[in-house]
Amino acid sequence: MHSHPFVLGKLDRTSLTEQAVQSLLRHIEQEQLGPGAALPGEARLAEVLGVSRPVVREALRTLKGMGVVEIANGKSPMIRRDLDASALNVYFSRALQVLENSTEDLMDVRASLESRAATLAARRRTPEHMERMSALVVQMQARLRDPAAYAALDTELHIEIARASGNLLLWQMIGSIRSSLESQSRQGMEQRKTEASLQRVQDGHAELVAMICDGDDRGAEESMRAHVNAALQVLAGSKRGRRG
Repeated sequence: MHSHPFVLGKLDRTSLTEQAVQSLLRHIEQEQLGPGAALPGEARLAEVLGVSRPVVREALRTLKGMGVVEIANGKSPMIRRDLDASALNVYFSRALQVLENSTEDLMDVRASLESRAATLAARRRTPEHMERMSALVVQMQARLRDPAAYAALDTELHIEIARASGNLLLWQMIGSIRSSLESQSRQGMEQRKTEASLQRVQDGHAELVAMICDGDDRGAEESMRAHVNAALQVLAGSKRGRRG
């Protein structure tokens, strides 16, 4: 097996850290470096990139924050062995704060991702998944009048459904909007003022889990889509009320 020479182009003097990040990302992709593969140390990277070691150090910290590499004292940087969706989590949380129509847009994303997750969960769920989902539904019923506690359990249920889908990327992507899911769930529960409206939310979750446990993939997909659409209507109504 022949090793490939580590060759990178010299960088301009503008935005050196960002250029170093992009150059390293291209190298990782082009060389198809897999989990556990090592990059050269700071000194070698500084030499081939034509920049100072502090620039390389900052670039590596950026890649670490992106979940691409691991950095340990005294060792060369290494490609992470697992996926890290924390950068996406930060992005979606920030998006809700700064983007127009962010609530509606996130709900569109959720409808697509979570409907597919529910479909796959109905096909692939295990007895352990069904036990965890059913237990969460029971706990949610007991905390129906506590918006914060209910939202936390609601979020766990949605993530458990994504886990049951057996699709690691779906699970990671839905997990990356955990804080946004919880925030939207809490807001929605706070807007529901009657016992009947609160119970309708709970009944919808119970129906969804029952369909997944029964292996009804089409019913699970439709139930999840209806659930997300109903949540959007409540959140959109609340938003219009605040503007008025």
